[in-house]
Amino acid sequence: MLADNPKIKRGVLLATDLMTLSLPVTIFFRADLPYLLKIIMQGAGYSWAAIIACMVPIGLCFEPIRLGLKLLGNGFRLPRLKIFAVLCLVSAFMAIGGYINATSPIVKELEYDFTNGNKNASEYRVVAFTDLHAGKLMTPDRVGAIVNMVNALKPDAVLMVGDILDDFDAEYTGSADELSRIKAPLGKFAVLGNHEYYLGENWSKRLLQKQGITVLSDSYAVVDGSLMLVGRNDYAAPIRNGNRVNLETIIPKNNKLPVILLDHTPRELDNAQNAGVALQISGHTHNGQLFPFNYVVERLYEKKYGTYRKNETNYYISCGAGFWGPPMRTNSRPEILLMKITL
Repeated sequence: MLADNPKIKRGVLLATDLMTLSLPVTIFFRADLPYLLKIIMQGAGYSWAAIIACMVPIGLCFEPIRLGLKLLGNGFRLPRLKIFAVLCLVSAFMAIGGYINATSPIVKELEYDFTNGNKNASEYRVVAFTDLHAGKLMTPDRVGAIVNMVNALKPDAVLMVGDILDDFDAEYTGSADELSRIKAPLGKFAVLGNHEYYLGENWSKRLLQKQGITVLSDSYAVVDGSLMLVGRNDYAAPIRNGNRVNLETIIPKNNKLPVILLDHTPRELDNAQNAGVALQISGHTHNGQLFPFNYVVERLYEKKYGTYRKNETNYYISCGAGFWGPPMRTNSRPEILLMKITL
């Protein structure tokens, strides 16, 4: 048993202590560590935290069995070392599989028809993605791979729906600079998510605008004279003394164009419906990213992931193109949206 193998026990405790300390060390000594070492330690620390968060609920499921056997007092002893080995294998499978999943984005195609009887309709290829979280473990190579996928779709316009940046490493490492390579003849547009507000609204705007991206802050833009994009400040705006105005005050009262709303956090979905929005794109939820957080997210939001419709308003809640924290996903693949919109 584990308790009867002091060498194994000491080795396990030492490994878990190092994993537990690795993340705080990179936070408090971030400027003193070589970049590569910091990335390795962050990956290890975040992954260890994710494994604990996922395995504790599983362990709790077996706790009644252990207590029941103990109460029965029939002399049966659980093979703790074997159970520990199984948990290690499950953790390794989750870490490796979750990493492969998190770094293998897919393209999801959607079609929307907003012609309203227009006989001279045109189709636009609009690419959208959310929650890239450039910086930390979303390195320039990983962000660059996302950009290559976006460009391969030959978009007319590209929409970035918040949490594109994750921390100041997005500028330091050049991760954000990769966004400048996105090619979209009708423009690149973004809204700020909660993480951009954590970093500072002005800093985030400046860095995104440097990449040729138009940031919509409770404002709108008309695309090709056929479509209105409306971008809302996130609910996190008050963190930086910002605000979030009513949607009806952003959309011109005489507007006749279909409206696509970019709103990072999918709360108060009725607002878009009441304002006559044709399509709202949101992110933020990551679809939970890791089990069992998908069940938590499901309780917090009216819709946590995928397509949705309320009366004449369409919604799409994306699980994101990147990951936050641990480079792992167990609930869904990261995604880039290719929307074929007929106007």
